[in-house]
Amino acid sequence: MTAAYPLAGATGFTNLHGTQVVAIDEDCGTLLMLGHPDDRTVLAVTNAQYRVLYGQRIRPGRALGALTLHGVRRTWARAVPGGGDCPWHTEVTAPDAQHAGPVTLVDVDSLDAEDIAIQEQCPACGRASRTSDIACSPGRTGYSRVHNCHFCGTQWPSADAYRVCLFKVRTRSGGDPSGCFGCGCTATWPCAAGCRLVGGGRPIAQPLCTTCLAQHTPETWQALTAAGYAAAESDEQRDRWLYTEALRGTEPATAAGEWSERRALTRQRALVTHQRDAQPQGLQDEAPEGRADMEGQYADAVRA
Repeated sequence: MTAAYPLAGATGFTNLHGTQVVAIDEDCGTLLMLGHPDDRTVLAVTNAQYRVLYGQRIRPGRALGALTLHGVRRTWARAVPGGGDCPWHTEVTAPDAQHAGPVTLVDVDSLDAEDIAIQEQCPACGRASRTSDIACSPGRTGYSRVHNCHFCGTQWPSADAYRVCLFKVRTRSGGDPSGCFGCGCTATWPCAAGCRLVGGGRPIAQPLCTTCLAQHTPETWQALTAAGYAAAESDEQRDRWLYTEALRGTEPATAAGEWSERRALTRQRALVTHQRDAQPQGLQDEAPEGRADMEGQYADAVRA
């Protein structure tokens, strides 16, 4: 007979809002909470799980609205020994079974989430955003981290400083290096009907397809090259920023200056955030002058 034991004695739980919680299943698509917390606590613990452990924000939507109606199951369970990477498994039982305890199972597999990043302003509407995601943004082949504006829907390349979290989606570069520098298409796999690669290393040193080439006038391509787009020492996110800003009508030289300011400001915000998060909670409450110093640094960075 399998030696069962109470889930309260199992490893891996995290205390969030006074509730013990752990992610289970192969894809961590279910949260197991000890006890039968009310719906408000279930939502608070689920939100904290994503923010504290995953560094993510749950996006509002139909799946989140239906979570407490269809995604929460209150039952009784106990732990049984596992094997390999799983030291224990959950066994749902009757309330009066040996070692059974109340548990709440929350199906979070359908929830949509995005990473929490250092705040940046949307280049289209000026609203602040703290979220980022992995997307295939224009200007350079492959996926990259982008900000999402929840007000106007604009996406723009994220700067290189953002909150460190435990689970990050790994970025991946484009496939064939001989393909288009902008979108990655090849002669075998064109991005549009009739699209072909333009040889000769013009207007940039790397190959471009006719579709990407048609996105800008020859004068804009010349300005992009002068601003360092697609140069040997260029940065992938900077290339995407120059390209997307040119699509919005911003002069490449202006966009290059804005990128340098963004990087400096984002790094400063990351430093302030790190200093605040690393400070013990008691000191945060008792040292307003310390917060004022950090806020002053933040204000100086904004003015710079």
